[in-house]
Amino acid sequence: MSRKEAALLAGRALAIIQFVAALLEISYLPERLVSLSHYQHMGTALAATEADYFQALGRVGIAFMLMRIAGLLILTVVFWNCGPWFESVLLPKRDRKDQAD
Repeated sequence: MSRKEAALLAGRALAIIQFVAALLEISYLPERLVSLSHYQHMGTALAATEADYFQALGRVGIAFMLMRIAGLLILTVVFWNCGPWFESVLLPKRDRKDQAD
């Protein structure tokens, strides 16, 4: 197996791992949306500060989850289309001095 093929294989494996992680994050999104909807409708039952707190907490949690999903999907594309830079990072060329050892 050549260096290029090994780097491509490793990049594709990392891309698949990142994609699966993004799918796992997406699976938690409905729970967060239902929770946010629940606290938005309970504004009259809870004290105003508690309702505002839980609504803000839900919005921040959803925003960060969407950022994680976007980041994982970006990493998926980057690793899937890995180029020579990934090969040089993953498998650096050995010096001739090192090869003699």
